[in-house]
Amino acid sequence: MTSAVPSAAESSLSRRGALAAAILILSNLVPLAGILFWGWDVFVLLCLYWLETAVIGFWTIARAATMSRDPGSATGRSVAGSVALAGFFTVHSGLFMSVHMLFIFSLFAGPWASRIHDARDFIRLIVIGKDLWIPLLALYVGQGAMFINDAVNRFVFAKTTASTDTGEIMGGFYKRIVIMHLAIMGGAFVAQAIGTAAPLIVLVLLKVAIEIRFQMKARSLSSPRRAGP
Repeated sequence: MTSAVPSAAESSLSRRGALAAAILILSNLVPLAGILFWGWDVFVLLCLYWLETAVIGFWTIARAATMSRDPGSATGRSVAGSVALAGFFTVHSGLFMSVHMLFIFSLFAGPWASRIHDARDFIRLIVIGKDLWIPLLALYVGQGAMFINDAVNRFVFAKTTASTDTGEIMGGFYKRIVIMHLAIMGGAFVAQAIGTAAPLIVLVLLKVAIEIRFQMKARSLSSPRRAGP
């Protein structure tokens, strides 16, 4: 009789995790509409993926900052240690993002270079003008849902995950970004050389395939287990 309650709780946790993952996958399909109907080119698509990195980085920092020592966890840090490491990660990832944007702008901006002179131009012409805010909002909601699901696992149901160390979380972020963007940049060179929408569509589908692979791995690492006594 007593086993029915944990089973129901675990089923609820699984449903929340699946819903969060589904939102993320759907948000990654939105760029297809941008390419087919909103006139997105290679530079706009790369700007979207760069901004997605910022969104994912935000939620990674939030998770790292709240990853204090969990009951039964040998890898958790103190609250102060988690916050300090999250602060370092904010600065380090900010530098990483800046260099990455310089690389994208110098190689792929093309005619956009004469129109974008500062952050206001970028927001007005790219984020708002090309409707990038739509998939970014969807991604923000999806990442937020995963963060809440993880927080509920840890703080409400007293469950830990296979990856509860802040260094592990941040290392996973960089690994994900490097693999993702090497593949995307390679596809972007091909798309730019051909100059048609077809390679861009393939590029989006490639990114979705990589995203699904990372989601499957993340779910296997984040399978909740009840904390020890």
